[in-house]
Amino acid sequence: MAAGTPDLVLESVGTVAFAVSGGAVAVRAGMDWLGVAVLAVVTAVGGGTVRDLLPGRLPVGWIQDPWPVWLALATAAVVVAEAYWHPRTAPDSRRIVLWADAAGLAGFTVAGTQLALAAGTGALVAVLLGVVTGTGGGVARDVLARQRPLILIGQIYALTAAAGAATLVLLTFADVPLAVARWIAIAVALGLRLLAIRFSWSLPRIPGRV
Repeated sequence: MAAGTPDLVLESVGTVAFAVSGGAVAVRAGMDWLGVAVLAVVTAVGGGTVRDLLPGRLPVGWIQDPWPVWLALATAAVVVAEAYWHPRTAPDSRRIVLWADAAGLAGFTVAGTQLALAAGTGALVAVLLGVVTGTGGGVARDVLARQRPLILIGQIYALTAAAGAATLVLLTFADVPLAVARWIAIAVALGLRLLAIRFSWSLPRIPGRV
């Protein structure tokens, strides 16, 4: 793992979670094993790629140290194997996609925010980079699968990432130990997202013409 990146466990959990969500979406879309692999990798590294490109942090993390790509490919292989071995219970249900996406969203949002703070950015920029890191992979996944991105419709999505990122920033400025602040922020983002899924919390839509 490259020096200066967030905690390995946090990155690994987020990578696996997003790879599962990407692979499951590919299975739901009827893609072949290559499509599963592509969506798993794109979902796993998409947010981090944008996060690194915006402040000019080159080469991007997974190019410098490609372990997230290998981990995403290994996860995709498990998704494919599960789909073949248990076709009637294949990992393609919307619930699995949403839960895995929620875990990836929380983990990567906090990882991106932590990295931004370590780079000396201000509070607002740290929150924005955290949100981009947490949501970028899911947006890329949905676009490639030709479905409307979760960030634009349905239950609250980006706001949960912003809440987790803001929590980490506030706790960091309050000198709360990083290990504690990190997991509190993850709990906030993940908890809000799961509650939004469970109770269908969403922002009001703008009335359109019939």
